[in-house]
Amino acid sequence: MTNASSDLPKPLGFPQCRLCAYKGNGTPALCAACAARTVKPHCEVCGQTLASPTASCGNIICQWEPAVRCFTRVDAVALHAPPLKQTIWEYKYGQKPGSVGWGTIFGRLIVGWLNAHSDEMADIDLIVGNPSAPDRAPLQHIETMMQAAYAEDTLGRWPFADPASPVLVKNHETKKSAGSGWQAKMEAAKEHATALKLRQSVEGKRILLVDDVFTTGAQFHTVGKHLTSVGKAVEVRGLVLARVPWGA
Repeated sequence: MTNASSDLPKPLGFPQCRLCAYKGNGTPALCAACAARTVKPHCEVCGQTLASPTASCGNIICQWEPAVRCFTRVDAVALHAPPLKQTIWEYKYGQKPGSVGWGTIFGRLIVGWLNAHSDEMADIDLIVGNPSAPDRAPLQHIETMMQAAYAEDTLGRWPFADPASPVLVKNHETKKSAGSGWQAKMEAAKEHATALKLRQSVEGKRILLVDDVFTTGAQFHTVGKHLTSVGKAVEVRGLVLARVPWGA
């Protein structure tokens, strides 16, 4: 990747953001392009990495009809692999001082990805984060990331939900499913969805649901079902920071 001026340093390569010259003042376009270099051939439905562009996806949920799985597709900004895997962990769980600062970079990446895929996203009516519980410690990581994205969208190009007036909230914490199998993930995803509450109407809207990581898609299914069945949204698509490669 090149820069407009030969006098400017090249980005170090995502996610080496802490040491990059553009950590504090990088543009959404520059940072998203840097992250996109990690993306491999992937499933057009769930975004999971494939062995080749023609390989079939082994994700169970991709075999379901769109009306059954309650989301049409999920795209990813980058691949969930080291060192990004550790970076997201540090951000979510505060494992290192200053890790909350990744929320700003992640928000920038979301806006950069949207700008780079504007034709595909032109019909989206509302962009919301998959909410975390209000008492989540050390921070509400999705809300922090979405606030940053809202701020990075300086021209108001994208229909982000106003962080000051959230559309979708989570009332309380629910059990985690990291490292568990398909059935356990689905049960945890159902519990997560029952803790959600819509504070504004989404009837008739095409929604882009944003999260940090995609594995099986169970939670996108249950939250999508809540938005379409309870909220009467017409479509739910997804965007995540990173997708987990099969077998990882």
